[in-house]
Amino acid sequence: MDRERDSLVFAQVSQTLPKVIAIVKAAGDVGDIQTNSVTGRVYFVHSENQVGVLDGNTNRVIRNVKVGDGTTFLAVNPRINRIYTTNFREATVSVISGKTNSMLTAVPVGQRPFGINIHQGSNRVYVANLSGTISVIDGSSNRIIQTLRVGGSPAFVSINERMNRVYVTNVSTNSVHVIDGKTLKILSTIKVGRNPIIKPAINSVTNRIFVANNLSRFASLILGRTLGKSIPLQLGSRQSEVAVNPLTNRIYITSAQQAGSGKLFILNGQTNTIVKTLQIPTFSSILVNPLTNHYFVGDSDGRNLFVFSGRTNTRLITLRTGKSAGNMALNTRTNRIYVGNMGTITVVQDHF
Repeated sequence: MDRERDSLVFAQVSQTLPKVIAIVKAAGDVGDIQTNSVTGRVYFVHSENQVGVLDGNTNRVIRNVKVGDGTTFLAVNPRINRIYTTNFREATVSVISGKTNSMLTAVPVGQRPFGINIHQGSNRVYVANLSGTISVIDGSSNRIIQTLRVGGSPAFVSINERMNRVYVTNVSTNSVHVIDGKTLKILSTIKVGRNPIIKPAINSVTNRIFVANNLSRFASLILGRTLGKSIPLQLGSRQSEVAVNPLTNRIYITSAQQAGSGKLFILNGQTNTIVKTLQIPTFSSILVNPLTNHYFVGDSDGRNLFVFSGRTNTRLITLRTGKSAGNMALNTRTNRIYVGNMGTITVVQDHF
């Protein structure tokens, strides 16, 4: 009787754990990956100049769209159902229609465009060009409406949708440029640590911006209200990714170690103190699902996807993905996570 009861309890618990529901073949190794939670489509970069389109309902790749040369990063605007790619070697941004799955136009930007992001409310697209400029595209007309010449090497763009503030890391000047999304003026340039070649994470609830510094032993905290000097958060060097759960105010920063295992630092976003340090694979990707308070750590050198409880910081389950568990994206409507692999995409159904 006890065995039957224990089996039933285990079955109920198992049903609540995330599970792999499909491994979908892709036409090439998957780079950046993004979702449109409204349409259920998943977009991913592969093969230098291709964007694949995966139907999240059928878990099938329905189209490969040829875009510009050296496609690097993606941004999706679900409000107008358009997808944007930076084309590093071509110095353009490709605009894709999510309705027809075809390229609408290529917008010339600065040399070596890299990071890209969208403020959905104003329908403006921000592009960081490593040649020293930031391009602003009007999403309605697909025209450049502003070019900000900041020098150095602008790399990644993060946006606070509520405040209409744009934060762009600059890896040559070790700084973050803060842009007023209404006036398109630089409000401040704030010094951070060395080589911030990682997209900053923003907690829009607390209006705090967290910057990982790849070559410093500290991350940097920017207070969005005052935009004063950044605050150093002492961690290990080789920081590689940063993610935030705004509902729990926890910050997750991965660190790739030169020798031995990597580390995951979990910070209390209110006190800026480390509440937990976990050993993870040397090279890892991370995704936080605020809906379930789970966080996912992918082994970039292997096939393991480790799922942790955000409440207890204990490992819940280890899932097997396609080869190399890389970049991840979340569909907030279906609660599905898409993991880019070498030649495949692994689809994970998360559960409450």
